[in-house]
Amino acid sequence: MDRGLKGLLLLTFFLPLLSLAQELTACYKAYFTFFPVAQTCITYIVNGKSVYVKSFVRTVNVGKLVKRVYNTGSAQMVLNHALEPKLFKYNQEEGSFKRYQEYRFNNGRIHVKRVRYVDLTDEVKKVSENTYDYRDAPDPYTASLLLYKATYNTNSGSISMFYDEDYYKIPYAVVKRSEPLELSLGSFRTRIVEVQPNIQTQGLLRPRGNWRLWIDEETQLPVKMQLSFVIGSVRAELYKVEGDPKVLRRILGLEHL
Repeated sequence: MDRGLKGLLLLTFFLPLLSLAQELTACYKAYFTFFPVAQTCITYIVNGKSVYVKSFVRTVNVGKLVKRVYNTGSAQMVLNHALEPKLFKYNQEEGSFKRYQEYRFNNGRIHVKRVRYVDLTDEVKKVSENTYDYRDAPDPYTASLLLYKATYNTNSGSISMFYDEDYYKIPYAVVKRSEPLELSLGSFRTRIVEVQPNIQTQGLLRPRGNWRLWIDEETQLPVKMQLSFVIGSVRAELYKVEGDPKVLRRILGLEHL
């Protein structure tokens, strides 16, 4: 068969499948006082019975001069009530610290692979592989989605999470509901959620103190965040949204509410 014809047939077959995917991207700028220091974008994709999340965070302007950060990650989960995690990948480049983590969730187990590099090079310093019980503790991406869903229905509680080969309970409390918020992107009606990310991890972006999230009641996107790390505190604000605004509601099972 002619190569061009074969390519056309493949495209004709897969294009309807690709068109079924629903996608939403939210981008934020992080500020230290009035200075932008970082940028992050998160993309949510629904394709059939699968959910995919991918993100990046990188320092910019003065933030890049102080401490360079460029992290990328992704996750895959099953689109069901529990948002069952399947795969998590995370690359960290923070200062001179570089590593890769991969979690595979299968049959009640978490298969973990971690790779540590020599400074910011591609030279491998150490590779470790371990297996853990799942214990209903998903990866950070899935845990974040479950937090948005939980705070829609309840005023306080905790979210389980597995990260850096440890199990965590992340307490949360809804401080206020239907709070109006004005940002450069527009007006939002939000619920304010306070979270205690008591996570012990490596790198510069180690959480500390309490975090505060303003979650838009319509899209379920965080539109503003007050975050604290060992290297300082930042305010992150939504500045760009692209795609289907209903995607997150579908993922959280709130589409018809």
